[in-house]
Amino acid sequence: LWAGNTSLSAGGRYMKYFTSRTIAGGEQQTADRIRDLKTGQETTPVNFLQWAADGDSYISWHKGHGGETIYEYIDPATGNATHLFTDKQALGGYWVANDKLILINKTTEGPKDDEQVHQILQPDDRMSGWRDRNNIQILNPATSQLSILTRGQHDTRATLSDDGRQMILMVQENDITQRPFSFSTLLLLDMETMQVDTLVKHDGFIGNIQWLPDNRNILIKGSPESLGGIGINDPTGKTPSMIQQELFLMDTQTKEITPLTKDFNPSVINVKCSKADGNLYALCENKDLQSIFRMDMKTRRWTQLRLTECFINSFSLSDDAPLLSYSGEGASNTYRIYTVDLKKDKETLIHDYNPERLGNIELGEFGEWNFQSSRGDTIYGRYYLPPHFDAGKKYPMLVYYYGGCSPVGRYLDSYYNFHNWAAMGYVVYVIQPSGCTGFGQEFAARHVNAYGKYTADDIIEGTKRFCAEHTYVNDKKVGCLGASYGGFMTMYLQTVTDIFAAAMAHAGISNPASYWGYGYWGYSYSAISAANSYPWNNPQLMSGDSPLFNADKVHTPILFLHGGADTNVPIVESTQMFNALKILGRECAFVTVEGQNHHILDYSKQEKWVNTYYAWFAKYLQDDPTWWESMYPTKNLK
Repeated sequence: LWAGNTSLSAGGRYMKYFTSRTIAGGEQQTADRIRDLKTGQETTPVNFLQWAADGDSYISWHKGHGGETIYEYIDPATGNATHLFTDKQALGGYWVANDKLILINKTTEGPKDDEQVHQILQPDDRMSGWRDRNNIQILNPATSQLSILTRGQHDTRATLSDDGRQMILMVQENDITQRPFSFSTLLLLDMETMQVDTLVKHDGFIGNIQWLPDNRNILIKGSPESLGGIGINDPTGKTPSMIQQELFLMDTQTKEITPLTKDFNPSVINVKCSKADGNLYALCENKDLQSIFRMDMKTRRWTQLRLTECFINSFSLSDDAPLLSYSGEGASNTYRIYTVDLKKDKETLIHDYNPERLGNIELGEFGEWNFQSSRGDTIYGRYYLPPHFDAGKKYPMLVYYYGGCSPVGRYLDSYYNFHNWAAMGYVVYVIQPSGCTGFGQEFAARHVNAYGKYTADDIIEGTKRFCAEHTYVNDKKVGCLGASYGGFMTMYLQTVTDIFAAAMAHAGISNPASYWGYGYWGYSYSAISAANSYPWNNPQLMSGDSPLFNADKVHTPILFLHGGADTNVPIVESTQMFNALKILGRECAFVTVEGQNHHILDYSKQEKWVNTYYAWFAKYLQDDPTWWESMYPTKNLK
């Protein structure tokens, strides 16, 4: 079960939240609920679109008999509806400018080719819908006037000030000859005069834009290289990680830009401004936590909110009341939903899903374990012990590390469930090695132009030291596993160390050069991980140090798992490494999950996928091949 996406009404009396429950067999049950925070009563919203700009009603929509879209205000307490507007053109969109205008994102289809034989114009043209463009329209319900603001070859996004007088247009353009290959220009449009002013031109590192309630300043979220690098804070001079996200404040009248997180190590996920107290609230990757921080707009100082849950997945603010809502979980507990009185710093539990989900489950001990690396860094990590743990016994151990660039969060619910592994008789060590975000710019930048070097050093050193300091670990029975970039790390580690007795790589990269050229996001991800490095100017990084080109150094049994329809990391990345190890006569196995992409989402296939790597480690770390042989019996083809 997943619970989150909390959203508060403007007046702060009601909270909407979302739940998704998967039952045995794979059926998914989803529901929106609205809770009255005064009475505790809950109702099911009807065609909820968004909360009204004022008060505690919400805007609902439905189709009329003539196909038009009918908008209404709904009172959650009574269910009574008040007609708001009938859009006879059924244009859709969402309400902005204090519910005075409707902002419409209009998709314009790109030119079509023959489906069987067609020209690929750019690397991204392999993706369905890439030729389509988003354009902006504004509908004024008071006059029924529709204004078409953008049209053309560039994708455009828009955000409107609350007073409706100014719009920021983010115009995106592609330039395949220059990192990071996609660029944005920010235009300030005066909605009365229709005059346009350029705020930012051709910046490849900015992301989300939002207005502050003063209708003058905007917040820009982007990587440290945004806005000419004004937010870079790394004395080593490394190319920053584009995944590390910073915040910038821009005065749209003077165009003055102020970095707000330059000396702030957490990486920003999203941010909101409270109209009630004028402060910023940001959900951030904070080491292996996801935490909410508040920035006092007067002092520009960040402080962390003291909240019960350590891994927060969503939050919202009420417009008119000093109230925050959030949902979160922890390493040993599932989802809970809370509200927080920001004036009193008082937290109230709204819904706890632990009794129904964990009532009959016994979890083992969880703890933190950090170490000082030989480079002088504090490398963070945590461990999980089996239920009924006996310190006098020797246990096999599984080591897990990040995929992508984000740290492995301190959450319970995951496809990779650490408590579940522990319940199978393993000690589990989760490490946050160099290169992941949430630990500051310099730490994150170690992911760039390294392809495993710093990261592998930390994993190897941490694993050795954990084993040495915990005598209950059998250091001859240690396995490692990871997915995506973590799958690459699994392969890479076996070329530089022999400390692991078995390994599993899901959707891993075996050769960055082939991934760069063939994966849907290969070349664009390389703009992050191998900034300005290409097969022709840095062949050592792109291939020479890769697992494939060092396959002869691998002596650890490796299981390769891969979705047969993976467009992120194509299956060829597992195929070629498997081929190499087979030719070398090394122990390995290759299991494909047909019809699945980068993530294995089909319920029945996910069951077999999980059981496959459980069985693999049982065979090599617990000396019990029964499970593996029952799933994949020996086939004599000689």
